[in-house]
Amino acid sequence: MYSVPPLNLSYFKKTLLMRSLIFAFLVIICGAAYAQKPCYHHSRLYLFDKHNEPKLFTDPLGRHPQFPFLQRKNGITSPELFIKSIQDTNQRKKYNRTFPAFDLLLRNSGFWNGYKDLNTKNVKKVYITPGTVGNLGYYNREKGQMNYDYVKLNPAGEAPEGIEAWKLINKDGCFLFILFTCGNAWYPNGEVVVTPGGGGGGVSGGNCCKTITVKSSVTAVPQEKDSIVRPVQLRMNFYRAHLVSSRIKGRTYDTTVELIRYKDTLIHFKDRLIIPAKLDSTSRYKVYNICRDSIVNMRIPLVGDSTLQTDSVHPVRYVMADTVYDKKEPKYEPVCENKWEISFEAGNSWNSIPRLDDPAQHTQTNGGQLTATFEISRFLARWFQLGLSGSYIILSYQDDINYAGHVAGTYNTVYLGKPIIPIQLFGKFNFGKPIGWQLSISPRFGYSLPMNGKIVDNGTTLTTNPNMKGDFTAGLKFAIAYYFSCHVGVSASFNGQYFNNKSDLVAYSLWALPVQGGLRIRF
Repeated sequence: MYSVPPLNLSYFKKTLLMRSLIFAFLVIICGAAYAQKPCYHHSRLYLFDKHNEPKLFTDPLGRHPQFPFLQRKNGITSPELFIKSIQDTNQRKKYNRTFPAFDLLLRNSGFWNGYKDLNTKNVKKVYITPGTVGNLGYYNREKGQMNYDYVKLNPAGEAPEGIEAWKLINKDGCFLFILFTCGNAWYPNGEVVVTPGGGGGGVSGGNCCKTITVKSSVTAVPQEKDSIVRPVQLRMNFYRAHLVSSRIKGRTYDTTVELIRYKDTLIHFKDRLIIPAKLDSTSRYKVYNICRDSIVNMRIPLVGDSTLQTDSVHPVRYVMADTVYDKKEPKYEPVCENKWEISFEAGNSWNSIPRLDDPAQHTQTNGGQLTATFEISRFLARWFQLGLSGSYIILSYQDDINYAGHVAGTYNTVYLGKPIIPIQLFGKFNFGKPIGWQLSISPRFGYSLPMNGKIVDNGTTLTTNPNMKGDFTAGLKFAIAYYFSCHVGVSASFNGQYFNNKSDLVAYSLWALPVQGGLRIRF
């Protein structure tokens, strides 16, 4: 028979107790994980461009500061100074555009009271590993726009430990970064490796990793020069240029050019002064985060810059021109600066005759009579004159009325005015050049003065007198003149003068038609 050893009850009790503790611990951990709330992200900072590759950002930080009141150059070097800056009312007044944007970003990131939720305990200084991908904020001061770029963060001029940043953590454990140098918001796309900095530690996970910067360079072999055959397109243009008088004040001539013909030809030449392609041998930098023994494989592309290389395919183009100038001398017209004009004219005048209702009495014309006119006028414009005229006109006709002393069978000569003198105001409109031919039209209006009215029969003055009264008169004069210079000219004119005068014999309504020639003087 075999004997059975006694059971060790204390061993089973310890094992059961350990299993119970492990089960309780798992329940607590799982319950905490299940109860954790998702982060509240309602800003463009958290929206990543999934359709494009991130841009490599290598510029120094600080060129477009998003929140300048949080920049290192403004003295923000510790969590205490960070909190002091955002609680300063003067800062909020000074940065009245960017500070409200910072407060709104916090509220859209789970900090329900904005900047008031921040304190020295939830502001940590950390170092972000270069090469991390995410959204980087910036502020365009000229356009007043605040936006975000999807970049691979690798700025120049940062610390060897990494990119310095403030990590802002809310009560739910959600966070965002404010970069130390520029004061711009930053949020990574995925996991980010950070190392703790000053001011209270940070997120662990990068303490055993090192950041290295590798500089690579190649020596490009200089390209040897050689001669090449190049085509040349040669064009010869033949122009004719006309120099004409300019109408622009202060300019004597204007030039117009016309293409008469052209000739094209193609030639080749051997070019020894060529420029070869230039190989790009500039140094390149790349940043790596090394957490264990690794092999760094550098692929250096060798790129040739052909922008300055001599082109042997496309032809060289030369355009030559030959211009013949044709100068046209301007014809200058003299400018006559006259203010007054005096004219003397003389000729013959014919007038209409009255018609009598008595069939036994007759009237007939007395023919042409001597007439003369004197005028003086003032130039108000080159084409208009205003003046005063006086004329000498004999107004007469013949009748066979039996006046006292009349000889039967003869005609009496009735002089209504010998002369009648119309004194009139006139306006003269001139058409033509100041030197040469000129046409004028002058309406006129005035008062007529009859003088020496009488009736003559066979040389005997009868006792009956027409006794014609003065009255208003009007006329229209047409004249053509030729001016030899700005001051002297001759003229010929035709005038229609209307008289409406009453007399002891009858109320007359007559026309006088003087035709005259004369001399004009301007000064």
